[in-house]
Amino acid sequence: MKLRYQLAALSLTFLAIPWAGCEFLKSNEKTLSILQEQSLKATGQAIAHGLYNDSRLLYPEPIRVLAPFTDRSLQVHRLKSALILDGYFGDWPEVQWRRFGTERRPLDLRLGKHGAQLVVAVKVADDSKSYDTTTPGTEPSGDRLVLVTWLGNQRQRYVISTAAPGKVVARLLGRQLASAQPNAITGHWADTSAGYQLELTLPFALAGERLGVYYLDADEGGISVRGNVAPLDTEAPPWLVHSTAGIEQWINRYQNQGIGVQILDRWGWPLATALETQRPTQARTFWLTPWLYRQILGTPPPSLASQIAATGQMVSLGIATAQRGLETQETVATPEGIKTRFTAPIKSSQGLIGIVVTESTRNQYLSVSTPAFEALLVGGTGALILCYVTVLIFAIVLGKRISGLSRATQNLGVSDTTLPLDGFNDELTQLTRAFNNQLHQQQQLQAYLKALPQSLAHEIRTPLAIIRSAIALLTDGEPSLTEQQQIMARAESGVDRLTQLLNTMNEANQLEQIMEHEPLKTTDLSALVEELAAAYNLTFIKWTFAVLADETAVVAKISPDLIVQALDKLIANATSFARPGTTIALKLSQRGLWWRLTVINLGPPLPSDTDRLFAPMVSLRDKDQKTEGSLGLGLYIVSLVARHHNGEPWAHNLEDGTGVEVGFSGLLG
Repeated sequence: MKLRYQLAALSLTFLAIPWAGCEFLKSNEKTLSILQEQSLKATGQAIAHGLYNDSRLLYPEPIRVLAPFTDRSLQVHRLKSALILDGYFGDWPEVQWRRFGTERRPLDLRLGKHGAQLVVAVKVADDSKSYDTTTPGTEPSGDRLVLVTWLGNQRQRYVISTAAPGKVVARLLGRQLASAQPNAITGHWADTSAGYQLELTLPFALAGERLGVYYLDADEGGISVRGNVAPLDTEAPPWLVHSTAGIEQWINRYQNQGIGVQILDRWGWPLATALETQRPTQARTFWLTPWLYRQILGTPPPSLASQIAATGQMVSLGIATAQRGLETQETVATPEGIKTRFTAPIKSSQGLIGIVVTESTRNQYLSVSTPAFEALLVGGTGALILCYVTVLIFAIVLGKRISGLSRATQNLGVSDTTLPLDGFNDELTQLTRAFNNQLHQQQQLQAYLKALPQSLAHEIRTPLAIIRSAIALLTDGEPSLTEQQQIMARAESGVDRLTQLLNTMNEANQLEQIMEHEPLKTTDLSALVEELAAAYNLTFIKWTFAVLADETAVVAKISPDLIVQALDKLIANATSFARPGTTIALKLSQRGLWWRLTVINLGPPLPSDTDRLFAPMVSLRDKDQKTEGSLGLGLYIVSLVARHHNGEPWAHNLEDGTGVEVGFSGLLG
């Protein structure tokens, strides 16, 4: 696989950035959800505990706590303002109608409470309308509505009938009780294409917490009845389900608290409600963001939302669980969004007396997280694209650089000395420089190999000529004994010269092999130099040897034997050029992670190309100076020792031009 494709595949790891961000938001949402659930639970338990064993806050009539369930009870809704009694319902709140009768011939009821007044809205479907034509004080004969109240454990019936649409006033039906107030029941009768519509008002106290409503439909076939009671019933009418002043004061404590609270009676009819506070509108986000937020971060599967039964009761899994005396926490789907809901029973010594429901929209913190998610989505996607494009461009540029270097290497000719360098100055550029150094060394080696036969021939020619002339003198005549000794001495000097050259070349070769396995050990280099300087003063008595070193000791990992051997070559080189009686200095210094050991002597300056000094078979000596190192291998050995210590050889003329400084460096560690 090409490098650009490898880097392109590697750039896919940048997908971990948005993944990590999503994981963070998911963890954050989970934490917020737990906090929300704990808040709802604490509020619900506080309300249930506050209403514990206080049934009068929920039921004005204490006997209703133990009364059996009847689906004919009527729910009374709280009205925020007084209604106009005109027989039409445009000013009523959107509450559910309670239906009695059949689908073909229904009676629909709505009950509301404003102050001390009870308001009843009635819709009647009647195809054969029959108005009352009787005179006051007689039994009504037409279509009519009957209200049944309960005061002092006694029933009282009121009939509402009219000869024409308009205002109506109730009349007593049957015997009159002392508490009867027919004139307090007034309203409006309206005629519609489907039947009748009525709006009635009466004092709430007149109903006595119970109310029965039925409609008598008078037509040619007789009279039919529909309602929550029948004319012949003798027991008390069904209960009116409504909130009390005490429970209204209690629920007002939780208005504008950020959560919704609802208190139900033991059968599930709502008694009081505190709506959830409407959150300030957040900055609008892209329409797709919330959907992506939910798809990526996930949402707990919601339960079914609470439903309102035909009787007006709230029905849900949580409410059913609370009716069994257990708490429940659930996530529900509502038209307002997904909500977290907590349901708890309200208990007393008599058992279950009510249910409290607390809920909060999950979107109220989703609106906080969504902008963060959108920023992550947009910014992360942009960053991912930028990173991917950057890596792709980098891969293309790097691939071209490597391809160019590869082509240049393949097309490298005999006359080419270097590979082309670019301006990046990075590892690839350094690698190119290293290749160029290798090429330079290879060229030097090739030049050395070309010059080696000539150098060897030049160096060997003289001792061979001496030996040949000695042999010729011995064979051509009869020299005297003294002459024979002189001739033999000359021949032996030539042999010694050849032996010396071969030993020097063999030493250099052996040194290269030894250094491959020579270990480095921590040594006090300062003490080693001091000892060597003292030895040189005893060996080379014509010169004085001094040590120039820092005050602190230089401790490094070195090969002492190789250091001694290299320093011997430097001293031999210095004594070849320094005048007798002068001082030769051994200088040791430390700079950062490097140390440097050099030899300073007075004498002729070095040529400008100092790197050439450390090449093999290079010598700058005069003919009368050529002794042991005449092949130019001494400084070459110094360069080998320097590279073994991760350093390099070094040669420099003194600033005043009176001498030279030659040595090498190495790495401390």
